[in-house]
Amino acid sequence: MQRARILPTAALTLTLGLSAAAPASAAGADPAAPRTTAPRTSPTPGFAGEGRYSDCDTDPNSGAGAGWVGLGDVTARVTTASPTAAQLTTAFQLWDTAYGGPRTDYPASWAPPGEARTVIPRDRLTDGSQYAWRARTSDGQLTGPYTQWCYFRVDHTPPTADVTTDATPKRAGEEAVFTLHGSDTDTGSGIACARWSTNGTPSVGWRCSDEATDAHVVRLTDGRLDIKLKPASWGSQSVYLETMDNAGNVSQPARLDYYAQPAAAPASFGDIDADGKPDVLVPDADGNLRKPGSDPRDTPSARRLAAPEDIGSWAGIQYTHRGSLSGDQVDDLIAHSPSGYGLYLFRNDGGGRFTEQGPGLLWKPETCQNTSGAVIDCAQHGFRTDWTQVTQIAAYGSSRGDTAVGGILPHTSLLSIENGRLWLTRSDSIGLAWESTLLSPNDDRWAGYELLTPGPAQGSAFPTLWTRSTADGAIRAFSVTGTADAPDFSAFNDPTAGTVLATVPAATHPRIGSDGDLTGDGLPDLWSAGASGKITVFPGTGTTGPHPTVTGFAPIA
Repeated sequence: MQRARILPTAALTLTLGLSAAAPASAAGADPAAPRTTAPRTSPTPGFAGEGRYSDCDTDPNSGAGAGWVGLGDVTARVTTASPTAAQLTTAFQLWDTAYGGPRTDYPASWAPPGEARTVIPRDRLTDGSQYAWRARTSDGQLTGPYTQWCYFRVDHTPPTADVTTDATPKRAGEEAVFTLHGSDTDTGSGIACARWSTNGTPSVGWRCSDEATDAHVVRLTDGRLDIKLKPASWGSQSVYLETMDNAGNVSQPARLDYYAQPAAAPASFGDIDADGKPDVLVPDADGNLRKPGSDPRDTPSARRLAAPEDIGSWAGIQYTHRGSLSGDQVDDLIAHSPSGYGLYLFRNDGGGRFTEQGPGLLWKPETCQNTSGAVIDCAQHGFRTDWTQVTQIAAYGSSRGDTAVGGILPHTSLLSIENGRLWLTRSDSIGLAWESTLLSPNDDRWAGYELLTPGPAQGSAFPTLWTRSTADGAIRAFSVTGTADAPDFSAFNDPTAGTVLATVPAATHPRIGSDGDLTGDGLPDLWSAGASGKITVFPGTGTTGPHPTVTGFAPIA
């Protein structure tokens, strides 16, 4: 058998007349010669905007051309093999494909068959240019054929980003228009997509394909896009923007600062996003808490992984919102895992999101009293030092009346059922007060009831309590009487004594709730949620006026 002659390094350089698209031919190659296969470029050249990449693009004249690489070095890799299992050396060759462009050889060290690679430093690559590389392997006696040429283009210039808005005054809870801008150089790979946010937390690893699950990842048309967002709260606010080009380069973050005036809508119990309207929160199919009908790509109101006790879903959590524990204009979220030791407070960021920061722990009150204000023994009345025996919680509103003072809502209070007894815990300036009031006798009759808090619904400013019997589905109403300074909760003694408004069987409506007037007719409503988060609203019926009175609901299927 005739052995191939070993060529000097200089002989590996191609002649200038070699076609850019023509692969090296393996015709007549000695079957005993080493083989070089699976050429691949890292980072993988492609188009970030399309999510289209190719390890080795062999036809730069098809479609949109060869794929792009960004700012870093480029690594060329191949797989080598030899029938003799001898030590091998692989020579890589880089070609600047401009007419008359140079070819550069990158020899590799001797190594066993397997992977061979070489690094092409970024400073050897010209911004905006197209290159190709190929490789072949030798065992010192025989040299195999070259691989095909692998083409790529180079973009070393990140895109730019900018955010603008008009001079229209911005208000918390009201939509405002902001314009996102992005640009790239004439020789660059072009703007692929952008990502905006309302906080300065650095975003890492985002991609254009995230637009399917993240509403903050968007496409710019002719370098711009108008977005609408509600300022999360009054005061100084910011919008941040990053753009990405097709090579995967990300711009420096752009930031627009602006001032949002206080919300024009009156403060309202049940409102989580400062628009003056009550909001429903239900778990979606993935276990996040969301407003029904909201864009599933938006940040959820409460992320599933932030649910208490690491359950990973809000579907099995006791949660409630109706007012704030700190006098804010929007609701906070209170949550408890069944049999869990802790009760958690998730503060609202002003825009209806509760889990962008960690929760606080609400301590169990240390003092118990009856409705007359006399101190009673907590343990003898089923009131533990932890929350493990609590089966129901409900943010109730103000026990002295849900009337805003100076545009600010009074602190909410908490109703809870523990060991079959109904308790009311008021709030202080930092959380729950240090005493709880037993509203029911010292027995367990309240064990079979769910708590619903619609707000004032029985003709006064006092919030109403609705309950549902888990046995027969009866919805009952309980009213507070007396004065704001001396509220009377005697109607809460007997869970069977409330006025029956409707029957909603748990078998057909496993999750129900009330957050106030959802239909805008002045009467609080009832809602039922399916497993996917879709809700059905049952409008309240009755009389309106300064304080509504609900006597029933529209037909419930």
